[in-house]
Amino acid sequence: MTATIPPAPKASGPIKLLILASTLGFFGLLGVRVQGKMQQQAQIAKEREVASVKATAAGKELPKVQVIRATRASWEPVVQLEGTLMPWHEADLGFKASGRIAAVRVKVGDQVKSGAPLAVLDASEAGAQIRAAQAQLKAAQAQLALAQDNERRTSEVVSAGAMGEATGTQAKGQLSLVMAQVEAAKAQVALASVNAGNHTLTAPFAGLVTRAPTGPGAVVGAGTPLVHLQDTSRLRLSATVGEADVGLVQVGSEVQVLQGKRTVKGKVIAVLRSVDPATRRVPLEAEVPNEEDPLLAGSFVRATIRSGGAQSVLRLPATARRPGSQDEVVLVAGGKLQIRKVTFALAPDGALLVRAGLGEGDDVVASPPAEVLAGQEVQVAAPEAAR
Repeated sequence: MTATIPPAPKASGPIKLLILASTLGFFGLLGVRVQGKMQQQAQIAKEREVASVKATAAGKELPKVQVIRATRASWEPVVQLEGTLMPWHEADLGFKASGRIAAVRVKVGDQVKSGAPLAVLDASEAGAQIRAAQAQLKAAQAQLALAQDNERRTSEVVSAGAMGEATGTQAKGQLSLVMAQVEAAKAQVALASVNAGNHTLTAPFAGLVTRAPTGPGAVVGAGTPLVHLQDTSRLRLSATVGEADVGLVQVGSEVQVLQGKRTVKGKVIAVLRSVDPATRRVPLEAEVPNEEDPLLAGSFVRATIRSGGAQSVLRLPATARRPGSQDEVVLVAGGKLQIRKVTFALAPDGALLVRAGLGEGDDVVASPPAEVLAGQEVQVAAPEAAR
């Protein structure tokens, strides 16, 4: 037999209404939550839009810079420079001849006069050459005496008509030849004497011996430096100045050399009107006396040159110089930044005393950043006078 499944009981009317109400309430609550979520997202989107608008407006706002204007000041031109004190004269000295050193007459630290002997080579060979040249000279002089006597006697015979003119001419030619031989012998004697003199090394100027052989015996070649001599009675300051300062320095200008706590006055003796291509600076030399409380030759020193006569300049605080540059300030013109090269000196307090490149009414950025873009638009605060 097949089992029969009874049908499910049908829900009554009240139960249907309850189920329907529950369903509608669920979907109503779900709709409220969805609507609230959508409103929340819309609010967030609106806030983001407002924030974006504000950020865009802030981005369009130009950066603001504080500017200053330079003030007039008086400046007495002073050129600062650095250089090396060199001896007035110095030389590496050596023999003009080759040979063995026979004697050394000086030592390191000696002060010698001009012409003083410094060292001597063995001159025995040179002496022999002199004696040989002198012997040749004596022989030539004897030949000359014979030729002169022969020419005199021949001239008398020719004048008497006992001999022809040709014989007299020959006697005169022989005399001239012997006379030339005598002159050559004299030249050989002089040359041998000079060569012997080259075996003595003498000081070409008075000075200080800073290098010398320690003793005799060494064999040296011609021109080999043996003695170094320095004249430190005066010193030569070798320095350079910038192109902008060349007009402030003249030959004869006073130089104050600073070494330690001392100040020694000298004078400019040369200003080269040519720029060194390596340093882009102009070389100059100054003479510095060095007899009292001597300075040290070869030392590195600082110096100042006063040109005289006050000049009108524009004063700016040290902060106006663009960081990382040597001679640049930043201006604001027409709402845009400009980079300007200036020529200036430093005041004792570090302020910039601008000599060229800046106008009195120019707006200068008070403290420019290291990275500046020329042409960048900026907002300018009210200008204030430089301190």
